[in-house]
Amino acid sequence: MSISEHKIPLSDAAPGKESGAADGSAAPRLSWDIALTWLLGFVAVVYLGLEGGGYDALVYSQVGIVAWWVLLGTVLVGALPRRRPSATALAAIAIFAGFLAWTALSLNWTESSERSFTEVARLSSYLGFFALAILARHQDSARRMVAAVGAGIGVVALVALLSRLHPSWFGDEIYQTAAFLPGSAERLSYPLDYWNGLACLIAIGLPLLLQLATDARFPLVRGLAAAALPALMLTIYFTLSRGGIGAAVIGVVAFFAFTSDRLPKLVVAAIAGAGGAILIAAASSKDALVHGVANGALRDQGGDILLLAVVVCAVIGVMVTLLTLATRDVERPGWSVPSRGFSLAALAVSICLLLVIGLAAGAPGRASDAWSEFKESDTPVGGSDRLGTVAGESRYALWSSAVREMRSSPLDGTGAGTYEYWWNRDGSDDETVVDAHSMYLQVLGELGVVGFLIVLSFVLMVLLTGAVVSSRAAPWRRPALAAALAACVAFFVQASVDWVWQIPVLPIAVLLLAGTLVATDFRDYDDTPEGAPLRPLPRAAVVVAALALMAVIAIPLAATSLVRQSQDEANEGDVAAALSDARSAQNVEPFAATPRLQERPLPVPRPNGSRPTGAPGSCSRGLKRAAAGRFRRSSPIARRGR
Repeated sequence: MSISEHKIPLSDAAPGKESGAADGSAAPRLSWDIALTWLLGFVAVVYLGLEGGGYDALVYSQVGIVAWWVLLGTVLVGALPRRRPSATALAAIAIFAGFLAWTALSLNWTESSERSFTEVARLSSYLGFFALAILARHQDSARRMVAAVGAGIGVVALVALLSRLHPSWFGDEIYQTAAFLPGSAERLSYPLDYWNGLACLIAIGLPLLLQLATDARFPLVRGLAAAALPALMLTIYFTLSRGGIGAAVIGVVAFFAFTSDRLPKLVVAAIAGAGGAILIAAASSKDALVHGVANGALRDQGGDILLLAVVVCAVIGVMVTLLTLATRDVERPGWSVPSRGFSLAALAVSICLLLVIGLAAGAPGRASDAWSEFKESDTPVGGSDRLGTVAGESRYALWSSAVREMRSSPLDGTGAGTYEYWWNRDGSDDETVVDAHSMYLQVLGELGVVGFLIVLSFVLMVLLTGAVVSSRAAPWRRPALAAALAACVAFFVQASVDWVWQIPVLPIAVLLLAGTLVATDFRDYDDTPEGAPLRPLPRAAVVVAALALMAVIAIPLAATSLVRQSQDEANEGDVAAALSDARSAQNVEPFAATPRLQERPLPVPRPNGSRPTGAPGSCSRGLKRAAAGRFRRSSPIARRGR
């Protein structure tokens, strides 16, 4: 039995079709749809990742407007959709748009119109990327999107790792989280400025890079992807994020559950995993490096681990490249390609063994003790010892409060973005909290049962559709679809225990992958015609929707820009200009409180041009408040991190 009968073809096309890269001798022709995929998947992820995860309203608003402009222009000229969207894809867009509409409707009953409108603008940006991923679907979109998003995540993760191993390259910016939250220096946060967010990004990227390391067309690409895997494992270790590491494990397991030809992939994963284990073992013995202490010891220890990481990653990359070349035309024995029935039987036996081992080890009692520990509000121990605990850091109290929030208004909730106000009244302590640290429970509290069911419907549609297309697709297509599904699984798992939904780089990366899943039609891989422009009425609907949502995004974008300009002008002493911009922000977003709060401490200039009047020190108080908000507006960790 030949390996060529079981490996995934090195071609864009289905078996039997010619391709310039079928034998690996030539690269596929560059086309605009490849450029669009990499613009969405690589450039967007790298840009947002290096800009604090895109948490800043100015960043994600500008990116969202760009996405809608791209969609608007390509639809108008007939470049999109590449293929007519399937019923499943249209249903997915409709569900997401329904959630956006329900969030907008909450403006009628919300406790804060400004907070709710911010959520509407954020969701509008997300929807633009999701729609683009669906409309750009072509016969190889899953493979290309997995490569683009995976490569982007790899770049961001490597920057994060370098910021820990060689912090002098990055200046004081990498310490802003630790400056705001003393004691958090040991947890790697840069460049997303939130350790759990960075860990979630890596959890999304690991199955994507694993797919590239085992399924890319070119051996060199496989080697590069394999070389990045140990580095990503070391990076996620430095975050000390239990939720992120757990999500990464679940994502990798999901990839192997749905991919094809698992044995070669297991071999590559074992090689990369061994390299990651070597790096983690070496790094865990370096106290200054583990605890993030900025001193000479950190520089020395970081340099040692950096050198070791380069050597280990290079060796693994070379090994995987040579292994790919050596086994390309080698015949494989039949036992190395187990049948589906054998695989299912082995899975059933493994599950039974795990259950028996768990019962013998007293798993039920341990689970009960773990749940009791999780409900406690104590902070886990520091360093890598925290990875062995399950303390919830007040999450149980936050989740319980979100449930009570829902019970206060079961159908519609208190309004999008208003959990902070509810917690201030209902919380069990005086700690300021913005989010419930669970996407699902926060939606349940803020948007009621209706909003929760819409979100749950969307998540289930993505996961179930991904499972179906991954299981029923041809073997050469299955790994890319399985990787996209696994990345979505990792994100949706961590979203249940953290507020990663509000860090735009994470949901945008996942929505790009989810768009390829729901748009995939495994039944017509070759027969679906490309170049199916929309008819006039649907095209007009897309144009109107794009213009409307760009206007929605532009309102808080303009107001935020004016407020920050006012802050900068007040800092420079130009009170008249600062006051003018604050009032302009009020005109742009009249229902928002922030422009009024910015104007309130500013003294009013006298008509004759003399010194402005006002309470002594009022301007300085306004400047202090603006300075305190500078970190909050650029970093997601403020008042949120756990």
